[in-house]
Amino acid sequence: MTEDVVTSIWRRRVAWSKAADNLKRDITWSRAIVSVLAVMGAIASTMAATWFADVANLRTGFAAGGAVCLALATYVGARLVTVDKLRAWTRARSVSEGLKAEVYTFRAKAKPYAGTDALDVLHERTSAILAPAKDLERYAADVKVDDKVSPPPPLGPDYVDRRVQQQIDGYYRPKARLNATRLKVFRRVEFALGVAGTALGALATYFSSQGTQQAFATTSSAWVAVITTVSAAVATHVIASRYEFLVMSYYGTASRLEDLVNNWKIKGDPHDLDRWSDFVKACEDAISVENESWLAKWMEKEPAIK
Repeated sequence: MTEDVVTSIWRRRVAWSKAADNLKRDITWSRAIVSVLAVMGAIASTMAATWFADVANLRTGFAAGGAVCLALATYVGARLVTVDKLRAWTRARSVSEGLKAEVYTFRAKAKPYAGTDALDVLHERTSAILAPAKDLERYAADVKVDDKVSPPPPLGPDYVDRRVQQQIDGYYRPKARLNATRLKVFRRVEFALGVAGTALGALATYFSSQGTQQAFATTSSAWVAVITTVSAAVATHVIASRYEFLVMSYYGTASRLEDLVNNWKIKGDPHDLDRWSDFVKACEDAISVENESWLAKWMEKEPAIK
């Protein structure tokens, strides 16, 4: 009976996790579409005003295409990248992580799951996590969970390796490296665009002041605006993706968990229920605080692409 209950809770956790992943994917793709449409609109409009200014049909076509892209960017951003969608994603992720923490604490036999009523406590606490999210159940209901999905086995001291160390080595440190790499790439792209825009703007100003190459000066000025738009799109993506915050958050949580593990290995005693429960709680709290902090960060208002 215990295994049936735990498996049921774990499968619901997996459903909520997949629901959160789906919501996050939709938000990410919507943001990407908005950025691409905004850049395409700026490029098409500039091509209509410069390269094809003397070709009526092409000028009209590119101008119309640019207007459509910019209008679609506004529409998609307003309809698909909304505060409600962000809130649904963060809440679904919070439910999933809350259920996971309870199951691992239960499997580790730490307080409040050290008594004979452990299963009743698990049911009560997980029900309390699920109750406020009833309005989001449509997202979880749309997810198919593999029948082979099973919860973690009963854990003793191996909780350190199977839960905490796995989070450090298999999640937080790789995530910190991944986001650091992405941040570095986008910063370099942003810098290169800044250099190109500055150089092109300087050339446009020079030729305009000399009274020569007026056509080049005019065209260059127009393309400087395009480069500025692309650079703004890249900067907005960096801010919207919270790369800097995620690097610090993931790396900081890995370090905190590592400190807890090292301290436990030095001073811990798995036969001391109070100390064991305090250790498990400290680890789950560290993971929970990290989740809550970056979920809150995602809810901050984002800059618009200009």
